[in-house]
Amino acid sequence: MVISNRRLLVAALLAAPCLSFLGSMEADARHGHQWFSAWTVSHGVGLTTPILTGQVVRMIVRPTISGNAVRVKLENTLGHFPVTFSAAYIGQLQAGAALVLGSNTPLIFSGSPELTLAPGAGAWSDPVNFQVAAFERYAISLDVASASDISAHTTGLVTNYMASGARAADPSGDGFVPVPNLDPIVPISNPAFPFYWVAAVDVRAPSTTGTIVAFGDSITDGRCSTRTNDGAANGVVLPDIYNRWADLLAERLARLPANQVKSVANEGIGGNSIVNGGVGPTALTRMDRDALERAGVTHVIFFEGTNDIVGGATAATVISGSQQVIDRAHAAGVTIIGVTIIPRGSSATWTSDMEQQRLVVNDWIRNVANFDGIIDFAELLRGPVVPTNNAEEILPAFSCFDGIHPNPAGYEAMGEFIDLSLFKNIGVSRRTRVLRAQ
Repeated sequence: MVISNRRLLVAALLAAPCLSFLGSMEADARHGHQWFSAWTVSHGVGLTTPILTGQVVRMIVRPTISGNAVRVKLENTLGHFPVTFSAAYIGQLQAGAALVLGSNTPLIFSGSPELTLAPGAGAWSDPVNFQVAAFERYAISLDVASASDISAHTTGLVTNYMASGARAADPSGDGFVPVPNLDPIVPISNPAFPFYWVAAVDVRAPSTTGTIVAFGDSITDGRCSTRTNDGAANGVVLPDIYNRWADLLAERLARLPANQVKSVANEGIGGNSIVNGGVGPTALTRMDRDALERAGVTHVIFFEGTNDIVGGATAATVISGSQQVIDRAHAAGVTIIGVTIIPRGSSATWTSDMEQQRLVVNDWIRNVANFDGIIDFAELLRGPVVPTNNAEEILPAFSCFDGIHPNPAGYEAMGEFIDLSLFKNIGVSRRTRVLRAQ
């Protein structure tokens, strides 16, 4: 087929996956089942190494809801060359790269086990019956028949694997090694444990009531969220911890009554901007693909702007771009929640003018913008004023060494700070309310 353009919660019951493929989504919907994006990453960089032709990659995903069927999206969003996969499988992770015996299940794409993606393209696997437990870990294994580059998400913070040969069907972890874990943007101080090609896992979950998309930059992506020694420069970035604020939000939502549970899809890209510059496609460019088109989306948490300001944008530019995001969410019938830009005063590149732009944007978010709700992370993390630039810094107890990102304690505070009543319109999305009003 060719397409052109949290800390672990233990599930009470784990069921072995079934192997029967499903019919159309429309048929499922008639029986009351619904699909939700249970795990996602945004593609923000194209990589030229490692060379993966004739290799298998095993990407480890952690859905935020339970369900009885899955479909997987692969993307070549930032690839410059076609990529061909000869086979794809999903299975329950046991330990390392090894899978639970009997769980590895083939994925097909429009009836074919093979898939070729042109540059910029993406494709969904056909739905397959497969029991998923929230916060259990699963492996997406891809036999790479041909690839000249890699469309990737850099800050995965998860140990993913690769091995020689076509071994996607093999549940054994023998011969698998971790993929290179260096961030190509900041390779020495920020090992990042990237994801290759996998972009989303949707789960059919009859009792889930919506998807919340965390749409942001590196502070949503979780840089410094797992750095030891309280985020100090001599700390070590650890994988497989799941300590981003969105991870912690998902765990809190999972503890709610069944009629209030929502999935959380993390669509952060480190270095991302709203309007121009930054790392990866801008928020305005990727909003449809990475937010509004996510399955079952009811809410978007929008948390960007700091990288625009660092890149020289004025408050007026950030506000104009943010208003476009709000308008597009509302036009799609999606509730959008704004987040204030957190302090950055102790960063070496932050100036007094940048601070003034930040304060103007935050005043607009709090008092003028037509967001449907606000999360005031700036107030939560606000620390002393730095005399050299007259700018607030992140509260030292919550700050990473770089003065830009929270440390692990800061991310935990953010995850606990979010008011869950922001998502209380359970089962009645803004889209539904708009339709009822027409």
